[in-house]
Amino acid sequence: MKSQDILLLIKLICLEQRQRSQQQLESEIEALVKLSDTDRLDKWQGWEDDSEQDPPVHHESYSVRALQASLGISKTEVGAALKRCLEIGLLRMDPRSHFLQVNSKALLGFIEHGLRYVFPVKPGEIVRGIPTSFSAPVLQDKLMSGGDLIYVWPDAYGTRKGQSITPLFKTVPGAVKKDSRLYEYLALIDAVRLGNAREANLANQLLREKILQP
Repeated sequence: MKSQDILLLIKLICLEQRQRSQQQLESEIEALVKLSDTDRLDKWQGWEDDSEQDPPVHHESYSVRALQASLGISKTEVGAALKRCLEIGLLRMDPRSHFLQVNSKALLGFIEHGLRYVFPVKPGEIVRGIPTSFSAPVLQDKLMSGGDLIYVWPDAYGTRKGQSITPLFKTVPGAVKKDSRLYEYLALIDAVRLGNAREANLANQLLREKILQP
């Protein structure tokens, strides 16, 4: 398994969840939700950028080309990651829809028990970037602050300065700018990679609640 495999799987979960939400809403309600989401984006965005965020999901969103565009991973790498995840059971084919589905429970088990050992990380130098881990909005007010320093993914358009955290994959800072849910999940994953037992348990709990929501 490679780190981009985790990024791809989390993105697929985000697409599945957003597609389910779209299917459950009437067009008028959907318009109101989009307005509400726009207000929420101002709170979690940690960079200066005018690119489109959280675009509508459709069947083409799952294509290799679309995944390449949204994640910054080459089509060859996307194809190889899909193949690896199918082989180890983290992806499976839905017998009804014939679409690929993430084995979310198995993925969460790996994130909880194995991720920090397979893809370890240590805080680095002070840089400008995008807040992650305990410093991200998804964990705001949920943990006591350990000081003034925050954790960030290095990014030239980042609005905060903090200790550099190497992202799970090099394209993460660009990918989260297009998907607020992806940002939340990857920040929680970083908290699992970085935190002590109590902090990692909290991040794992939040991740399970969000990913396994009905």
